[in-house]
Amino acid sequence: MEFVTYYFTLLVMLASVLAAATCFSAYLASRSRGMALAFGGFLCYFVDVAFMLQDSIAAVVLGTAADPGYLVMRSLATIVIGDAFLTFFWLLACNFTGERSRVVQAVPPVVFLVVSVGLLMGATTPEGRFWFYSLRMIYVLWILGFSLFRYFATHDPLERTRMARAKVVFWVVAALALLVIAEDALMFLVLQTDEWALGPLVISAERNYAENLLMLAASLLAIGYAARSLSLRFTAPPADEDDARAAHIGDNLIIYGNRHGLTEREREVLRLILQGKDNQNIASTLSIALSTVKVYVHRLLQKTGCENRQALVQDFWRSI
Repeated sequence: MEFVTYYFTLLVMLASVLAAATCFSAYLASRSRGMALAFGGFLCYFVDVAFMLQDSIAAVVLGTAADPGYLVMRSLATIVIGDAFLTFFWLLACNFTGERSRVVQAVPPVVFLVVSVGLLMGATTPEGRFWFYSLRMIYVLWILGFSLFRYFATHDPLERTRMARAKVVFWVVAALALLVIAEDALMFLVLQTDEWALGPLVISAERNYAENLLMLAASLLAIGYAARSLSLRFTAPPADEDDARAAHIGDNLIIYGNRHGLTEREREVLRLILQGKDNQNIASTLSIALSTVKVYVHRLLQKTGCENRQALVQDFWRSI
């Protein structure tokens, strides 16, 4: 059954590198910071999983798997690459929730790195190994907890509506992260063994299958999102987005516009409405008459079935 583990590892690596490639392509098309961060996260995880295959090669071909020097360097490399891939997703969460503080962004990766090195020194006991291997998911739960805090802390109902669209992803990631910790607890604290035979399948304590499953699900989600972004960019080119709210409009505006049959000019007007501009500012920005803006706003309300501008903005963030 070693071949099952081998091909599952290849599947995870393939999904990770494909997610990285599609996210990078979407970044080139949209210049989305979120796509750039996702690219970095999946690329680092690809390298992280590749280390597992390296261990197998080292054991069979090089015969260095039991070398204390090799094990120390391998563990340090795992800490660094693990910190890198988790930090990319942490910064992605900061980007999504609008967190701009450099101090807040920098503290978690530094804490993870320091604590991981400290736990590595005590990873000779079952408890020490559990905390060393579970620290990654503690980082993930921190990301989820911080995102939940930002959701309840925001006083902007539209921002909260936008963030609530990710609730399915939130709960799926939370469930899988807890599954990872449960797997670590079973192997290190309950069974206290390096391998466990589950029928014909041999499960290794050094290999966290639940984490691979989590990243496989994340890869498929990212591939779908990035592919949709690329297909939308074929329909309409990217627009410059400077402020925080405009950065989240992006592809959603194209989807919403296609759904309601909006023209290119009507989408431009809607974008400015979503940014909080009044009719006079819209007229100045687009260099058109105020009366023309009122006509476009009237058409937008008619096509979307909304009673007023506030209902239009709420409908946009709720329905995407």
